Amino acid sequence: MDGDTRGLGSRVGDGMGRPSRRLFALGAGAAVLALLVDRGLRLDVPPPPPPVPTRRPAPDEALLLSAVVDLDHVVRAETAALAGPDAGPLVRQLRSVNREQLTVLRGRLTNAGVPTAVIDAALARGPLPASSASTPSSSNPSATTSATGTPTPSRSTAPSAPSLPRTSRELATLLDSIGQEDWVAASTATPGTRELLLSAWSQRLAGAALLGRDVAVAAPSPVRPAIIERTQPLVYAFQVVAAQSTGSQQVTALRTLDALTRLEIAVAGSTSTTPAGWALPHPVTTPAEARRLATETLAAAVEAGTEIAGPRPSPATLEDVARWSADVQAVAADWNVPPTAFPGATA
Repeated sequence: MDGDTRGLGSRVGDGMGRPSRRLFALGAGAAVLALLVDRGLRLDVPPPPPPVPTRRPAPDEALLLSAVVDLDHVVRAETAALAGPDAGPLVRQLRSVNREQLTVLRGRLTNAGVPTAVIDAALARGPLPASSASTPSSSNPSATTSATGTPTPSRSTAPSAPSLPRTSRELATLLDSIGQEDWVAASTATPGTRELLLSAWSQRLAGAALLGRDVAVAAPSPVRPAIIERTQPLVYAFQVVAAQSTGSQQVTALRTLDALTRLEIAVAGSTSTTPAGWALPHPVTTPAEARRLATETLAAAVEAGTEIAGPRPSPATLEDVARWSADVQAVAADWNVPPTAFPGATA
């Protein structure tokens, strides 16, 4: 082996004398990073937040929100009326019933997963004026959806809150202000929601009647024959009640008979004649038995409203049944059948 031959040690020395490409790359990267940091680059910036998830609206959410807002306004109106000149036990009783309705409808929303914040926001907006309110149904093209996925009725402007009534007459007008768009919206709801609203709205109209307002019957609907069939036995029953009563009970029975006769004429026409001979549920030969007959027949009629409406009622059917039921509930109050939150509802 001559002197020009390189040994192992010389190869190692040559390798250590030439830096590798990796070292050059790391050094260059570190220099660039140091320069960027020196010029203001932040390395601790968090990643952008994920997009806010949208929530799928609950069934009938927009309709129930609208009903809750309107009902809250009714309760506040009753509270205002209690501070006015016509304060009395009837308004206090109606407020108690409407508060129960409000609790149930709010509970239906929260049980379906609607956040409390969404309900509170709707209440803060208040009821929509008739000119800017839209039908709160999923098929309404003018409804919008909030960032949380909640359908909200559209508003052309930001209206001021409606003024609260101070007298029983003004309160009765408010109670009898359920519009055609409400019946249309209720007719498209799921069966449980539709039944609750029909029941609650019939009670609301009954409150107007109890406060002295003439709650007119609706235009005839497909279930008008069933309404007539329910009304005529009431007239016959109170003919018996009046005949078997004495004193103040007879006076009340005659007043109820007059109201039911007018209701029969309103739903069946002026030429209607009430058939006689319906079988009574029990013998009626004393004032006590007459009172029992009055209470039982009226209570059964009050509970029959949702049954008469049937499984697929039209808007006209809902209004027809609710207004008829309201008149029955109003006369039933004289016979130990007080207003209830959801008469006839099973949902």
